[in-house]
Amino acid sequence: MPLLHDSARPHGGLLVKSVEEYIVPWVRESEPYSARHMDFASENPHLVRMMSNENLLPPSPKVLEAILEAARSANLYPDSGPELRRRLGELAGLTADHVVLGNGSTDIINTVIHTFIAPGDEAVISVPTFPMYETRVRIAGGKSVLVPMTSDFYWDIEAILGAVTPKTKLFFVCSPNNPTGNQIREDDLRRILATGVPTFYDEAYYELEDQVVSRASWIKEYPHLMVNRTFSKAFGLAGLRIGYLLCEASLANYLNRVKIPWNVNLLALAAARAALDDLDDQQVKRETILAGREYICNEVNRIPGLRAFPSQGNFVLIDASALGQTSSEIMQAMIARGIFIRPMSGHNMPQGFIRITVGTPEQNRFFIEAFKGYVEETRKASIHTAR
Repeated sequence: MPLLHDSARPHGGLLVKSVEEYIVPWVRESEPYSARHMDFASENPHLVRMMSNENLLPPSPKVLEAILEAARSANLYPDSGPELRRRLGELAGLTADHVVLGNGSTDIINTVIHTFIAPGDEAVISVPTFPMYETRVRIAGGKSVLVPMTSDFYWDIEAILGAVTPKTKLFFVCSPNNPTGNQIREDDLRRILATGVPTFYDEAYYELEDQVVSRASWIKEYPHLMVNRTFSKAFGLAGLRIGYLLCEASLANYLNRVKIPWNVNLLALAAARAALDDLDDQQVKRETILAGREYICNEVNRIPGLRAFPSQGNFVLIDASALGQTSSEIMQAMIARGIFIRPMSGHNMPQGFIRITVGTPEQNRFFIEAFKGYVEETRKASIHTAR
């Protein structure tokens, strides 16, 4: 019983159970997804934000105008985005019925998990990858079966397929993958899909590939395939939280039963529509990011002992383990130089691995100069210590 009579109390009061005892065990035993890096960046606005794969180019004037105009109706509830869903469906060769809108990709991920995962169910996730998949599966009471990538950070397909059990309800595949930046090959993805297990295919960075390839057209062939996209990366609307999922219409119907009504605010809806009206701006952003990505990779790879991995996203993974520093030590050294980067040691990666967001040309040059200075200083200190 929730309330117990306490005869030991002089006035015959009631002994109330701790609220924690009512919380489901898998939530009580979980740790929240940490956004401390965002808070730290906000508290230190002088730092160049190269830690969260944001698009560091501002929204287009058309998008800003649309946001201001939509704000005039902030007293009204938003609609469900029928016009935006129609346009997104058409761009993918589908219909509005194939589109599920979300308050960013994280909302989409959460909706998908709560549609498929019951307590005790399993999701197969190749790591390292976006940690939100694992976090939300755990919150739903499910189990994440983590399959390590190969030594060169590629999907271990045999191990992935071998991880399937009767409890497997979801695959998560991020391509281009965050944080490694690489893509899964077509034949390997087809092997995963051939299992028939519902597959969440995250295309958050697909517009930034050298040769843009989407798997949205596969939905008609694989009705259990869900293709996730976002306006955060190529369009630069991360702060407004707007993402969408492409999937078979009957599956979208179930997902819409689970998602929270009015989950996308009217400013985000207006901004997304305006962004689709200004694809020239998106192309400029794309070209700037691709050029910056190439510049960072080339410059880092010129540093003896260090390696920048080829990337198809708006970020670059760097192996700086040769410096003998931990990932956090490298991050702190770069913070001291005015740049906030992301240590990867807490993301199923070795010490000395860091991830850099591609910024503006000026920010990229600033990072390279600061990073080279740090490397030189660290190596000089190492030589001095050895003596």
